[in-house]
Amino acid sequence: MAKPNSKTTLIDFCLRSLGAPVIEINVDEDQIDDRIDEALQFYQNYHMDGIEKVFLKHQITNSELVFQAVTTGTFIEGEIMTGGTSGAIATVKKVPTTSTLRYNTLGNPNVPFQASETVTGGTSGATGVISSSNGIVKGNIENRFIPIPDLVQNVVRVIPIRDSVSTSDMFDIRYQIHMNDLYSLGFMGSLAEYVMSMQYLDMLDNIIDSDEKTINFDMHKNQLDIFMNWSQEVQVDDYIVVECFRILDPDTYTDVYNDYFLKKYATSLIKRQWGTNLLKFEGMQMPGGVTFNGRQLFDDANEEITRLEEEARLNWEQPVDFYVG
Repeated sequence: MAKPNSKTTLIDFCLRSLGAPVIEINVDEDQIDDRIDEALQFYQNYHMDGIEKVFLKHQITNSELVFQAVTTGTFIEGEIMTGGTSGAIATVKKVPTTSTLRYNTLGNPNVPFQASETVTGGTSGATGVISSSNGIVKGNIENRFIPIPDLVQNVVRVIPIRDSVSTSDMFDIRYQIHMNDLYSLGFMGSLAEYVMSMQYLDMLDNIIDSDEKTINFDMHKNQLDIFMNWSQEVQVDDYIVVECFRILDPDTYTDVYNDYFLKKYATSLIKRQWGTNLLKFEGMQMPGGVTFNGRQLFDDANEEITRLEEEARLNWEQPVDFYVG
């Protein structure tokens, strides 16, 4: 028996399990395709083998204005620019070309630039007309969120963002503990006091100077909101690293289609669809005295699905607190 390694071969396996080609399976191809998609969705949401833990990085971007043509004059980095129609203001951070410029945040978040308006530099006096099509491209600092790939299902946390200056110097309390007290450990003393001291320092760090960020992830919007002072805590081109759980793409990792649970669950879903289709002919007698019994097929499939879903939730689902951000 060939192992399923694609959606098509998984469908063939399920139909053979139900009796094909000896028995005609009264289910439309589109219905079968829908049931396979439903089985994959449940498998990816509730089975630990359907996801993987990964660390993804994202490079911080700033916002960009694209002008209809080359600007009149040259904008200067650091000057204040103002929108002629909207009244929006922002500080020019970079001038990549003669028809584009970049900024981090707006002076007033509630007053954005508008397409087709004229922007004027406060110091240089340079002007440019924002393009009416994709003339305003908002970056991460202005949006205050980062995009997340489609396959990411849950975000656990953002890896702590540290200052550029290391605190591991001779004036750091941990350094002093290591230098002055470690000699008494081992044969000369106990580790209990040292462990308690480090736990206490960690608690103080979490209360007073924690680098952990509060986050909000919405998988349907594919974005991760990070609640922090974006203009001060990160810089353009910095990297943010996210710990998350990502769905295993079955088209890339084709062994997913040969998963024991997925094969059983997909077969039961198709079986229930078969029973649903036959319920219309419940009690109808065919030539030779054969009677349709779609209800029995439907009920048997429902029992199998309930048992499999309960098994997945109890034995294969990741603990809920793994996903708390």
